[in-house]
Amino acid sequence: MAEYSTLLVPSGHTYLVQPLSFNGPCKSPNLFFQVEGGIVAPKSPNEWNTKNKDLISFVEVVGLSLNATATIDGRGKPWWDASCRDHPKLQGCFGRMPTTVVFLHCTRVKVVRLLVVNSPQTHILVWNSDSVELNYLSVNSPANSPNTDGLHIQASTNVSIHHSIIKSGDDCVSIGDQSSHISIINLICGPGHGVSIGSLGKDGSVANVSNIKVHRVKFFGTSNGVRIKTYQVGKGIVQHVEFRNLTFYDVQNPIVIDQHYCFDPNGCHDLATAVHIDNIIYSGAKGTSASEVALNLNCSKTVACTNIKLEDIQITPSKQLKSVESSCNNAHGVTTGIVKPASCL
Repeated sequence: MAEYSTLLVPSGHTYLVQPLSFNGPCKSPNLFFQVEGGIVAPKSPNEWNTKNKDLISFVEVVGLSLNATATIDGRGKPWWDASCRDHPKLQGCFGRMPTTVVFLHCTRVKVVRLLVVNSPQTHILVWNSDSVELNYLSVNSPANSPNTDGLHIQASTNVSIHHSIIKSGDDCVSIGDQSSHISIINLICGPGHGVSIGSLGKDGSVANVSNIKVHRVKFFGTSNGVRIKTYQVGKGIVQHVEFRNLTFYDVQNPIVIDQHYCFDPNGCHDLATAVHIDNIIYSGAKGTSASEVALNLNCSKTVACTNIKLEDIQITPSKQLKSVESSCNNAHGVTTGIVKPASCL
Protein backbone atom coordinates (compact mmCIF):
# COMPACT_ATOMS: atom_id res chain seq x y z
CA MET A 1 0.00 0.00 0.00
CA ALA A 2 1.33 3.42 -0.98
CA GLU A 3 2.45 5.79 1.75
CA TYR A 4 0.85 9.26 1.86
CA SER A 5 1.73 12.40 3.78
CA THR A 6 -0.61 15.41 3.86
CA LEU A 7 -0.11 19.03 4.86
CA LEU A 8 -3.45 20.76 5.37
CA VAL A 9 -4.20 24.48 5.52
CA PRO A 10 -7.58 24.28 7.32
CA SER A 11 -10.69 26.01 6.02
CA GLY A 12 -12.54 28.76 7.87
CA HIS A 13 -9.58 31.10 8.30
CA THR A 14 -7.11 33.22 6.34
CA TYR A 15 -3.49 32.76 7.36
CA LEU A 16 -0.79 35.44 7.26
CA VAL A 17 2.54 33.79 6.41
CA GLN A 18 6.14 34.82 6.01
CA PRO A 19 8.09 33.18 3.16
CA LEU A 20 7.92 29.40 3.44
CA SER A 21 10.28 26.88 1.85
CA PHE A 22 9.47 23.17 1.79
CA ASN A 23 12.74 21.43 1.03
CA GLY A 24 13.27 17.82 0.02
CA PRO A 25 14.30 15.16 -0.37
CA CYS A 26 11.28 13.72 1.43
CA LYS A 27 10.76 10.24 2.84
CA SER A 28 7.20 9.79 1.59
CA PRO A 29 6.83 9.05 -2.15
CA ASN A 30 3.40 10.75 -2.20
CA LEU A 31 2.98 14.20 -0.69
CA PHE A 32 -0.24 16.20 -0.54
CA PHE A 33 -0.52 19.93 0.11
CA GLN A 34 -4.19 20.79 0.59
CA VAL A 35 -5.03 24.52 0.80
CA GLU A 36 -8.56 24.95 2.11
CA GLY A 37 -7.97 28.17 4.05
CA GLY A 38 -6.78 31.43 2.53
CA ILE A 39 -3.12 32.45 2.57
CA VAL A 40 -1.94 36.07 2.48
CA ALA A 41 1.54 37.56 2.25
CA PRO A 42 2.80 40.35 4.53
CA LYS A 43 1.07 43.60 3.63
CA SER A 44 4.19 45.62 2.76
CA PRO A 45 7.77 44.89 1.57
CA ASN A 46 9.19 46.05 4.90
CA GLU A 47 7.34 43.24 6.66
CA TRP A 48 8.72 40.45 4.46
CA ASN A 49 11.49 38.17 5.68
CA THR A 50 14.18 39.16 3.18
CA LYS A 51 16.21 35.95 3.66
CA ASN A 52 13.82 34.22 1.27
CA LYS A 53 11.58 36.59 -0.64
CA ASP A 54 9.46 34.05 -2.51
CA LEU A 55 6.29 33.34 -0.59
CA ILE A 56 5.87 29.56 -0.97
CA SER A 57 8.69 27.43 -2.41
CA PHE A 58 8.98 23.70 -3.03
CA VAL A 59 12.59 22.63 -3.52
CA GLU A 60 13.78 19.15 -4.56
CA VAL A 61 10.40 17.60 -3.86
CA VAL A 62 9.33 14.44 -5.69
CA GLY A 63 5.72 13.25 -5.99
CA LEU A 64 3.87 16.38 -4.84
CA SER A 65 0.14 16.94 -5.28
CA LEU A 66 -1.11 20.48 -4.59
CA ASN A 67 -4.80 21.29 -4.42
CA ALA A 68 -5.99 24.78 -3.47
CA THR A 69 -9.67 25.57 -3.08
CA ALA A 70 -8.86 28.87 -1.34
CA THR A 71 -6.90 31.88 -2.56
CA ILE A 72 -3.20 32.64 -2.13
CA ASP A 73 -2.84 36.44 -2.13
CA GLY A 74 0.62 37.90 -2.73
CA ARG A 75 -0.47 41.46 -1.78
CA GLY A 76 1.63 42.85 -4.59
CA LYS A 77 0.50 46.47 -4.87
CA PRO A 78 3.11 47.97 -2.47
CA TRP A 79 5.78 46.15 -4.47
CA TRP A 80 4.39 47.39 -7.81
CA ASP A 81 4.38 50.96 -6.46
CA ALA A 82 8.11 50.60 -5.69
CA SER A 83 9.18 48.77 -8.85
CA CYS A 84 12.52 50.01 -10.26
CA ARG A 85 11.30 49.28 -13.76
CA ASP A 86 8.26 51.53 -13.40
CA HIS A 87 9.76 53.97 -10.87
CA PRO A 88 13.50 54.15 -11.70
CA LYS A 89 14.02 57.42 -9.82
CA LEU A 90 12.49 56.12 -6.60
CA GLN A 91 15.08 55.74 -3.86
CA GLY A 92 15.08 52.20 -2.51
CA CYS A 93 13.06 50.79 -5.40
CA PHE A 94 12.92 47.03 -5.91
CA GLY A 95 14.40 45.22 -8.90
CA ARG A 96 13.80 41.58 -8.17
CA MET A 97 10.47 41.09 -6.41
CA PRO A 98 8.95 37.96 -4.86
CA THR A 99 7.26 35.14 -6.73
CA THR A 100 4.23 33.70 -4.95
CA VAL A 101 4.55 29.96 -5.69
CA VAL A 102 7.83 28.33 -6.81
CA PHE A 103 8.67 24.77 -7.88
CA LEU A 104 12.47 24.39 -8.01
CA HIS A 105 14.27 21.13 -8.86
CA CYS A 106 11.00 19.22 -8.45
CA THR A 107 9.79 16.02 -10.16
CA ARG A 108 6.33 14.51 -10.56
CA VAL A 109 4.27 17.49 -9.48
CA LYS A 110 0.51 17.67 -10.00
CA VAL A 111 -1.31 20.91 -9.26
CA VAL A 112 -5.10 21.22 -9.36
CA ARG A 113 -7.12 24.39 -8.75
CA LEU A 114 -4.36 26.72 -7.64
CA LEU A 115 -5.80 30.22 -7.08
CA VAL A 116 -3.18 33.00 -6.98
CA VAL A 117 -3.84 36.75 -7.01
CA ASN A 118 -1.80 39.97 -6.86
CA SER A 119 1.67 38.47 -6.89
CA PRO A 120 4.50 40.99 -6.39
CA GLN A 121 6.16 39.55 -9.51
CA THR A 122 5.64 36.19 -11.27
CA HIS A 123 2.68 34.30 -9.83
CA ILE A 124 3.86 30.71 -10.42
CA LEU A 125 7.40 29.65 -11.34
CA VAL A 126 8.51 26.20 -12.56
CA TRP A 127 12.32 26.08 -12.67
CA ASN A 128 14.64 23.17 -13.40
CA SER A 129 11.83 20.68 -12.89
CA ASP A 130 10.42 17.66 -14.73
CA SER A 131 6.97 16.13 -15.15
CA VAL A 132 4.83 18.97 -13.83
CA GLU A 133 1.06 19.08 -14.46
CA LEU A 134 -0.90 22.26 -13.72
CA ASN A 135 -4.66 22.06 -14.21
CA TYR A 136 -7.46 24.53 -13.51
CA LEU A 137 -5.20 27.39 -12.50
CA SER A 138 -6.70 30.78 -11.78
CA VAL A 139 -4.42 33.82 -11.76
CA ASN A 140 -5.66 37.37 -11.37
CA SER A 141 -3.70 40.64 -11.23
CA PRO A 142 -4.40 44.06 -12.75
CA ALA A 143 -3.34 44.76 -16.33
CA ASN A 144 -0.95 47.49 -15.14
CA SER A 145 0.86 45.38 -12.54
CA PRO A 146 4.55 45.16 -13.59
CA ASN A 147 6.25 41.89 -14.52
CA THR A 148 3.47 39.73 -13.08
CA ASP A 149 3.69 36.74 -15.41
CA GLY A 150 0.99 34.22 -14.68
CA LEU A 151 3.25 31.19 -15.13
CA HIS A 152 6.94 31.16 -16.07
CA ILE A 153 8.66 27.94 -17.12
CA GLN A 154 12.46 27.85 -17.12
CA ALA A 155 14.94 25.01 -17.76
CA SER A 156 12.16 22.44 -17.36
CA THR A 157 10.79 19.46 -19.29
CA ASN A 158 7.42 17.74 -19.61
CA VAL A 159 5.34 20.60 -18.24
CA SER A 160 1.62 20.92 -19.03
CA ILE A 161 -0.90 23.63 -18.22
CA HIS A 162 -4.52 22.84 -19.05
CA HIS A 163 -7.97 24.39 -18.51
CA SER A 164 -6.77 27.59 -16.87
CA ILE A 165 -7.61 31.30 -16.74
CA ILE A 166 -4.84 33.87 -16.41
CA LYS A 167 -5.26 37.64 -16.05
CA SER A 168 -2.05 39.53 -15.42
CA GLY A 169 0.15 42.51 -16.19
CA ASP A 170 2.69 40.51 -18.19
CA ASP A 171 2.79 37.22 -20.09
CA CYS A 172 0.01 34.81 -19.25
CA VAL A 173 2.56 32.05 -19.82
CA SER A 174 6.24 32.59 -20.62
CA ILE A 175 8.65 29.84 -21.63
CA GLY A 176 12.30 30.41 -20.90
CA ASP A 177 15.53 28.84 -22.05
CA GLN A 178 16.42 25.12 -21.86
CA SER A 179 12.75 24.11 -21.81
CA SER A 180 11.21 21.31 -23.87
CA HIS A 181 8.04 19.24 -24.20
CA ILE A 182 5.73 21.95 -22.91
CA SER A 183 1.98 21.84 -23.60
CA ILE A 184 -0.45 24.71 -23.05
CA ILE A 185 -4.01 23.62 -23.82
CA ASN A 186 -7.41 25.21 -23.19
CA LEU A 187 -6.19 28.50 -21.75
CA ILE A 188 -8.03 31.81 -21.43
CA CYS A 189 -5.57 34.72 -21.43
CA GLY A 190 -6.26 38.40 -20.84
CA PRO A 191 -5.47 40.99 -19.84
CA GLY A 192 -1.76 40.38 -20.26
CA HIS A 193 0.99 40.07 -22.83
CA GLY A 194 -0.09 36.73 -24.29
CA VAL A 195 1.89 33.48 -24.50
CA SER A 196 5.62 34.02 -25.09
CA ILE A 197 8.65 31.91 -25.84
CA GLY A 198 11.59 33.97 -24.64
CA SER A 199 13.22 36.29 -24.48
CA LEU A 200 16.15 34.08 -25.47
CA GLY A 201 19.85 34.62 -26.15
CA LYS A 202 20.48 37.49 -23.79
CA ASP A 203 24.16 38.42 -23.43
CA GLY A 204 25.12 35.88 -26.10
CA SER A 205 23.75 32.84 -24.28
CA VAL A 206 22.92 29.62 -26.17
CA ALA A 207 19.19 28.91 -26.35
CA ASN A 208 17.65 25.46 -26.64
CA VAL A 209 13.84 25.35 -26.68
CA SER A 210 11.88 22.63 -28.46
CA ASN A 211 8.64 20.65 -28.70
CA ILE A 212 6.21 23.31 -27.54
CA LYS A 213 2.44 22.94 -28.07
CA VAL A 214 0.05 25.86 -27.62
CA HIS A 215 -3.46 24.66 -28.51
CA ARG A 216 -6.97 26.02 -28.03
CA VAL A 217 -6.10 29.34 -26.41
CA LYS A 218 -8.38 32.40 -26.31
CA PHE A 219 -6.81 35.84 -26.00
CA PHE A 220 -8.89 38.78 -24.78
CA GLY A 221 -7.47 42.28 -25.34
CA THR A 222 -3.87 41.21 -24.80
CA SER A 223 -0.89 43.20 -26.08
CA ASN A 224 0.35 40.09 -27.92
CA GLY A 225 -1.08 36.75 -28.86
CA VAL A 226 1.60 34.12 -29.48
CA ARG A 227 5.13 35.49 -29.55
CA ILE A 228 8.70 34.23 -29.96
CA LYS A 229 11.30 36.81 -28.94
CA THR A 230 15.09 36.61 -29.12
CA TYR A 231 18.06 38.94 -28.76
CA GLN A 232 20.39 39.50 -31.73
CA VAL A 233 23.50 38.39 -29.83
CA GLY A 234 22.08 34.99 -28.94
CA LYS A 235 22.89 31.53 -30.27
CA GLY A 236 21.15 28.16 -30.35
CA ILE A 237 17.74 27.15 -31.62
CA VAL A 238 13.97 27.25 -31.09
CA GLN A 239 12.31 24.39 -32.96
CA HIS A 240 9.24 22.19 -33.27
CA VAL A 241 6.63 24.64 -32.00
CA GLU A 242 2.90 24.24 -32.70
CA PHE A 243 0.40 27.08 -32.32
CA ARG A 244 -3.03 25.60 -33.13
CA ASN A 245 -6.66 26.65 -32.77
CA LEU A 246 -6.16 30.15 -31.42
CA THR A 247 -8.84 32.82 -31.04
CA PHE A 248 -8.01 36.52 -30.76
CA TYR A 249 -10.39 39.18 -29.48
CA ASP A 250 -9.02 42.69 -30.12
CA VAL A 251 -5.45 41.55 -29.65
CA GLN A 252 -2.75 44.11 -30.41
CA ASN A 253 -0.24 41.76 -32.09
CA PRO A 254 -1.84 38.36 -32.66
CA ILE A 255 1.12 36.49 -34.20
CA VAL A 256 4.70 37.70 -33.63
CA ILE A 257 8.25 36.54 -34.14
CA ASP A 258 10.66 39.22 -32.94
CA GLN A 259 14.35 38.45 -33.41
CA HIS A 260 15.22 42.07 -32.69
CA TYR A 261 14.12 42.13 -29.05
CA CYS A 262 16.05 45.03 -27.60
CA PHE A 263 16.28 47.44 -24.66
CA ASP A 264 19.11 49.58 -26.09
CA PRO A 265 17.86 53.21 -26.37
CA ASN A 266 20.13 53.63 -29.42
CA GLY A 267 18.48 50.73 -31.18
CA CYS A 268 19.71 47.23 -32.02
CA HIS A 269 21.06 45.78 -35.23
CA ASP A 270 21.65 42.34 -36.68
CA LEU A 271 24.95 40.91 -35.51
CA ALA A 272 27.03 37.90 -36.51
CA THR A 273 24.91 35.48 -34.45
CA ALA A 274 21.24 34.84 -33.79
CA VAL A 275 18.99 32.19 -32.30
CA HIS A 276 17.74 29.99 -35.15
CA ILE A 277 13.94 29.67 -35.28
CA ASP A 278 12.90 26.57 -37.20
CA ASN A 279 9.83 24.42 -37.80
CA ILE A 280 7.07 26.63 -36.39
CA ILE A 281 3.40 25.89 -37.22
CA TYR A 282 0.54 28.39 -37.00
CA SER A 283 -2.69 26.55 -37.75
CA GLY A 284 -6.36 27.40 -37.20
CA ALA A 285 -6.03 30.98 -35.93
CA LYS A 286 -8.97 33.37 -36.10
CA GLY A 287 -10.31 36.58 -34.58
CA THR A 288 -9.60 40.30 -34.61
CA SER A 289 -6.43 42.36 -34.52
CA ALA A 290 -6.20 45.78 -32.84
CA SER A 291 -3.07 46.63 -34.87
CA GLU A 292 -2.61 46.88 -38.62
CA VAL A 293 0.10 44.20 -38.69
CA ALA A 294 -1.75 41.12 -37.52
CA LEU A 295 0.99 38.69 -38.52
CA ASN A 296 4.54 39.93 -37.99
CA LEU A 297 7.47 37.60 -38.63
CA ASN A 298 10.48 39.85 -38.05
CA CYS A 299 13.46 37.50 -38.36
CA SER A 300 17.20 38.03 -38.45
CA LYS A 301 19.05 38.52 -41.73
CA THR A 302 21.98 36.72 -40.11
CA VAL A 303 20.07 33.51 -39.26
CA ALA A 304 16.69 33.53 -40.97
CA CYS A 305 13.56 31.79 -39.70
CA THR A 306 13.01 28.53 -41.61
CA ASN A 307 10.24 25.98 -42.10
CA ILE A 308 7.45 28.30 -40.99
CA LYS A 309 3.98 26.98 -41.83
CA LEU A 310 0.86 29.14 -42.03
CA GLU A 311 -2.38 27.19 -42.29
CA ASP A 312 -6.05 28.22 -42.09
CA ILE A 313 -5.65 31.68 -40.59
CA GLN A 314 -8.42 34.28 -40.68
CA ILE A 315 -7.66 37.44 -38.71
CA THR A 316 -9.76 40.51 -39.44
CA PRO A 317 -9.43 44.12 -38.23
CA SER A 318 -10.99 45.31 -34.99
CA LYS A 319 -13.73 47.94 -35.32
CA GLN A 320 -11.29 50.86 -35.17
CA LEU A 321 -9.25 49.59 -38.14
CA LYS A 322 -10.04 49.37 -41.84
CA SER A 323 -7.67 46.54 -42.70
CA VAL A 324 -4.85 44.32 -41.45
CA GLU A 325 -1.73 42.98 -43.14
CA SER A 326 1.17 40.56 -42.81
CA SER A 327 4.81 41.54 -42.55
CA CYS A 328 7.76 39.20 -43.08
CA ASN A 329 11.49 39.81 -42.88
CA ASN A 330 13.83 36.89 -43.56
CA ALA A 331 11.06 34.36 -42.87
CA HIS A 332 10.80 31.26 -45.06
CA GLY A 333 8.18 28.55 -45.23
CA VAL A 334 4.89 27.44 -46.78
CA THR A 335 1.26 28.48 -46.74
CA THR A 336 -1.73 26.12 -46.97
CA GLY A 337 -5.47 26.69 -46.89
CA ILE A 338 -7.01 30.14 -46.49
CA VAL A 339 -4.67 32.67 -44.88
CA LYS A 340 -5.94 36.18 -44.18
CA PRO A 341 -4.28 38.62 -44.11
CA ALA A 342 -2.47 37.25 -47.15
CA SER A 343 0.70 35.34 -46.38
CA CYS A 344 4.00 37.18 -46.73
CA LEU A 345 6.20 34.08 -46.64
